[in-house]
Amino acid sequence: MPARRVLVIEDEPGARDALGSLLGEDGYEVRTAGSGAAGLRFILEFRPDTVVCDFYLPDIDGLEVLRQARALAAPGVIFIVLTAGCGGAEAEKAVREEADFFLKKPIDLPKFRLLLQNQPERPVLALLPK
Repeated sequence: MPARRVLVIEDEPGARDALGSLLGEDGYEVRTAGSGAAGLRFILEFRPDTVVCDFYLPDIDGLEVLRQARALAAPGVIFIVLTAGCGGAEAEKAVREEADFFLKKPIDLPKFRLLLQNQPERPVLALLPK
């Protein structure tokens, strides 16, 4: 069985590289993007099984990336939104309603790894606090 493909969309280079390395070490095929626009291009080119996207990006916020990515991606792609805070209850509620999983930063790495390893085909939204 081929490795699952994970796309990480994160504008902070350190966080992006760390997540990419961690996922690669865990056996996933990984691509990273530093902006929403680049991430959306990778949706079409890389065809990921899972998209991990920061909410705050320099060009498009994570919610808009999520909405556009859902239209571009194959059915069944899992979307995980990461944030240190969504800028208010309204934005956080919107992300929680549209994302498959919503994780607050800093990420609890053991829980993140378990989430990736044990994803149901179409999960119920789960909030994993730090």
